[in-house]
Amino acid sequence: MSESVSKTQYLQTILELSGGDDDSKISNNQIADHLNVTPSSVSNMLAKLQEAGEVDVVPYYGVTLTEPGRQTALRLIRSHRLIETFGATKLGLSISEAHFNADNLDHDADDEFVNALEKFLDYPKYSPHGLLIPDANYNYEPDKLRTLREANDGETVTLNSFTEDLELLQYVETVGVTLGSTWTIKERLPFDGPLVLTDGRNEIQITQHAADFIYINN
Repeated sequence: MSESVSKTQYLQTILELSGGDDDSKISNNQIADHLNVTPSSVSNMLAKLQEAGEVDVVPYYGVTLTEPGRQTALRLIRSHRLIETFGATKLGLSISEAHFNADNLDHDADDEFVNALEKFLDYPKYSPHGLLIPDANYNYEPDKLRTLREANDGETVTLNSFTEDLELLQYVETVGVTLGSTWTIKERLPFDGPLVLTDGRNEIQITQHAADFIYINN
């Protein structure tokens, strides 16, 4: 993402990184890594969001969403993931293409449209990349999951979901990993090298940075 990341993208990121936990404090570095922006950009934006009453910033500890900030994030996440689902399941778009177009449409979709779209799609619970879709009442309690990087060497894992990031979604499509696929962590290459995964027939390599944003079933 570029330095021109919107306020709502920051709110969405804080909610996603918190796993829906209102008390979980998210650091500036976590947000910067997730959005691929500089820490100074994060500090500047959080100051604006705090002034607007949408976040609470505790110096040296992190940031949490206020109730207005959480509602804004949930509304945008709900809209985005339903539009993604429509693109992937009804239009035949790749997950990355569906995500890209949802980014351009989700801010302008009103509640009537989003609710009608949810009904048309038969009330899906998860987005095409495995993330929970808030319902019409903005209920949102995602499962607590580990990241791929947290898996142990030799452990066999099933991929549950990918975080909402265009570059990551394009990356997993390029290396050929899909939701629901099962892999064994064969090894980690030295000097912070990639994870080597095998399914018994094929081997692939996943960078450790990408592994921070790929979630596995517990």
